[in-house]
Amino acid sequence: MVAVLITGATGKQGGALIKSLIARKCSFEVLAVTRNAQSPSAQKLAKLSSNIKLVEGNMDDPAAIFQNARQVAKSPIWGVYSVQVAIGNGALEESQGKALIDESLKENVQFFVYSSVDRGGDASYTTPTKVPHFINKHNIEHHLVERSKNTDMRWTILRPAAFYENLVPGFFGKVFATSFKMALKGKPLQMVATDDIGFFGAEAFLHPEAY
Repeated sequence: MVAVLITGATGKQGGALIKSLIARKCSFEVLAVTRNAQSPSAQKLAKLSSNIKLVEGNMDDPAAIFQNARQVAKSPIWGVYSVQVAIGNGALEESQGKALIDESLKENVQFFVYSSVDRGGDASYTTPTKVPHFINKHNIEHHLVERSKNTDMRWTILRPAAFYENLVPGFFGKVFATSFKMALKGKPLQMVATDDIGFFGAEAFLHPEAY
């Protein structure tokens, strides 16, 4: 058995990935990173399986996250799933994403999955766009590719589009729908369910040679 460290564990993407891994009864030890291991959402997550271990940590300090993970893990940390919060300080998102990559290399992580954003299909890698948090993710992607060259760490980049889960009843859902209606002016919007992101994240960890 090996361990996978999953950031954003109590969020939409990280939670979906963990549930997908558990549903497949895989042999991974799941190290679920959360800011507060005593929070109701973290405790609910931990009850899904005895293979889930909660790891308290702040994304500003990835070294401490790995240190805390080693204290609860019974297996070597083979894989990392990286997702950062895109709302708020964009510089913080980029610095956190790059720092986790660097620390993973120091910790001899073998497989790194980064959740980015689609920016034009196959052209995404060379298309930062003008959207601030898209640019941050573009920069993190390039950091991952460049820093992992000539190392043993393989990687997969997932590029989801807008989330169906943002179309919820209430104020936030209305703001989300209205903003895109005004911005797109009738053009189509690509969307994805976070459960599908979790599915393909699990696929990457289970079949790294294919991804």
